[in-house]
Amino acid sequence: MVFDFSEKEQGIQPRAIWCLGRNYAKHAEELGHEVEATPVVFQKGLNTLVPLGGTYPLFREHGEVHYETELVMIMDRNDQGPIISGLGLGLDLTLRDLQSALRSQGKPWTLSKSFDGSAVISRFIPIKEFPVLEQVRFSMVLNGEVRQRGDSAQMILPLKQIPAYLEEYTDLQPGDIIFTGTPEGVGALNPGDELSLELAGHQMGTVRFS
Repeated sequence: MVFDFSEKEQGIQPRAIWCLGRNYAKHAEELGHEVEATPVVFQKGLNTLVPLGGTYPLFREHGEVHYETELVMIMDRNDQGPIISGLGLGLDLTLRDLQSALRSQGKPWTLSKSFDGSAVISRFIPIKEFPVLEQVRFSMVLNGEVRQRGDSAQMILPLKQIPAYLEEYTDLQPGDIIFTGTPEGVGALNPGDELSLELAGHQMGTVRFS
């Protein structure tokens, strides 16, 4: 498994994958959830990571697989604490039918989020290339049609505040990855689908599903 980190991060392996859910009001609303002051936080296992640019089979044994396009941070630390080293894009793939069933039973929905290959991740662009973190825009094109557009200005918990929020519960380490939530427009994937991701004018690559 190869990830295209910046030169500073070459050789760093992620220690943990943190994920924020319901960090965009319109996405929470489209799934029928209340908009809350702070997002849901969950983790994905390291088994979930695959690089953007490949072709992967859809894990559909338990119902529909939904795409969720997200800004992704890679972390570093200095004497003052955690810092954002770079930004990329990721797909938080979700077994939506299973998630709904588990939620209705009051059970954790880890299995719907942490199956093999459910975190597709791009290369990271150094944070210095993003002078205004409050206005980072990204998009996802599915089979030639724009399906998701995101803007960090729409986040409930802003990008700059996410590391400090998580640091209340864990010491973020160099290489830790944070999925920051998805905007509205999520939907089901089908065999043969091709997704292209763009971050702040940078073409990040494509992924195909079989």
